[in-house]
Amino acid sequence: MLDHVIPKPARVAGYMLHQLAEAMTDGARPLFVDRGDHLVVRTDKAITPNPTPTRAAQNGEVIAFELRACVAKKNKGHPIYFPLGDWRARHEWLNRKAGQSGFEVLALRSTTAMAKIAKAGRTFTIDQTDFVGVLRVNDVALFEIAMTKGVGSVGRAFGFGMLHIN
Repeated sequence: MLDHVIPKPARVAGYMLHQLAEAMTDGARPLFVDRGDHLVVRTDKAITPNPTPTRAAQNGEVIAFELRACVAKKNKGHPIYFPLGDWRARHEWLNRKAGQSGFEVLALRSTTAMAKIAKAGRTFTIDQTDFVGVLRVNDVALFEIAMTKGVGSVGRAFGFGMLHIN
């Protein structure tokens, strides 16, 4: 996998970024994250002159990470968000996802807000939880899937789910 850093205007956000990322990748649905003045897009093909290969990990390796996720539990297919101040529920959510994704969380901090999304003439909000922490890789194969497919299922079209390791 390759990470591409693409400069962007600060006011371009949300679903418009999804449309741009999809257009750059010929209709694929790549993982991406908005970093304010730039976009990081993860693909399997080069779309910029100097992409950075996604960092490989080894079993037992301890790594710092960042993740922007839409933290929710589903009820009949609809996301139910935790109260904004409920950091414990968010940390439990990530610990469950980590177990499914081949890693364990060793240290964790999070901040939460509601992200305003504009799509096709309507506006709505979704949970935006930004995690920063340290993880240990327990299963490289599952971890590589998480790096490729993302963590969590809600909000990927809006720049959520991309696990970034340092």
